Amino acid sequence: MLSGAVVNRYARGLLAYAKANGAVDEIDAQFRAIGHVVENLPSFRQLLANPVLSTEAKLSTIDQALGGAFRPDLRRFLALLLDRGRGAYVAAVAARFHELVDEEHGRIEVDIEAAQPLTAEQTEKIVSTLAKAFGKEIVPNVRQNTDLIAGCRVQVGNRVLDATTQSALRQFRESLLGRALRKEGTR
Repeated sequence: MLSGAVVNRYARGLLAYAKANGAVDEIDAQFRAIGHVVENLPSFRQLLANPVLSTEAKLSTIDQALGGAFRPDLRRFLALLLDRGRGAYVAAVAARFHELVDEEHGRIEVDIEAAQPLTAEQTEKIVSTLAKAFGKEIVPNVRQNTDLIAGCRVQVGNRVLDATTQSALRQFRESLLGRALRKEGTR
């Protein structure tokens, strides 16, 4: 398995190149599209990791999948990854590159799950509160999850703020079970 340090090294190298050439956002958009295809199609990921296929065959498959409209320098970067046997990790490098671009622009992506559809006002209130707390521009990814019963769950990186009825009920159940076990153990 490729370590995070290696993924980070490739992503940082590409970011340095993109900044030097004034193409950060364009490379980010194109690399995210490639990463998205690779991430969501396991057969595509297997194709890129296949040691029998040539780098050119893999790149032409990417061209066909995305309509061939990506930058020549990004194509060279992908060729570098593929030549070094890193095809299975294209999506990981693309995701890390996007994280670095967000850091560069002072943005942070936030996943917001709600039991009911959020109004624009509710979403804006959550976003503005998080923007004040983190001191960054917040890019919300809002989705509905009816399993939460009521309330919402906000995830920022590895931090989770869980204000859902589902979570409250789970904590209550665990509390009751903990008391029952302690009481049972004293007899």
